[in-house]
Amino acid sequence: MEQQLSLGPGRVGHASGALYVETSGTLVVADAHLGYGWAQRRRGQMGPVTDGGIGERLRGVVREFAARELVFLGDTVHAPRPSVLEREMIEGVLRGLMELVEVKVVAGNHDRAFGRDFAGLGIAVSGVWGEGGLVGLHGDRLDVELPEGEHYLLGHLHPAVKLADDAGVARRAPAFLVGERATVLPAFSPFAAGFDVKEGKLPREVKALLGRHEVVVATGRRVVRLPARANRSVR
Repeated sequence: MEQQLSLGPGRVGHASGALYVETSGTLVVADAHLGYGWAQRRRGQMGPVTDGGIGERLRGVVREFAARELVFLGDTVHAPRPSVLEREMIEGVLRGLMELVEVKVVAGNHDRAFGRDFAGLGIAVSGVWGEGGLVGLHGDRLDVELPEGEHYLLGHLHPAVKLADDAGVARRAPAFLVGERATVLPAFSPFAAGFDVKEGKLPREVKALLGRHEVVVATGRRVVRLPARANRSVR
């Protein structure tokens, strides 16, 4: 069962939706939305108050690659001003990771208060991450200078593809969008329904960055390229 797949020079996609950068030993994950269940309950929704095992999944991928660095590519947490239990869950996940690897956060639109709410963790927060020709941005804003010749890692869109089995049962599977100049990562959160790339049009700026691109599905157990004929329906 293939859990790793090359997405380009030095870039390895994982079945979990994480991306590993071989040259720097960096694991990149987008849109973890830690604390989602607790934040939604605070807003009056009655979904399950659980982390969906995300901490265990993150630690497992870090160990699998023996990563030296873990970069959260935006929307590390779901909401500001966490409740007591929400904070305990989020800090527990992050402290557990910090025992294994250096943790960095690229700020996303959900992370506007991360530096204040979790200042005690001492995690570096920035607007961009860069390493050896790779530039990591959350992707909610692309109004920055984008040098030629570099490859961009983006989150924010939660790309996914609807798949159906022989019985007609359908589910949305997270997916990487891989172009010559950019790769859009799927959401690592187990609660992110996903932007169906076959049904919705990509934002103009992202589409321009990607150009012609392929779709790589990450089911949690496997990571596979969609056949070219399936890619033709992606807009």
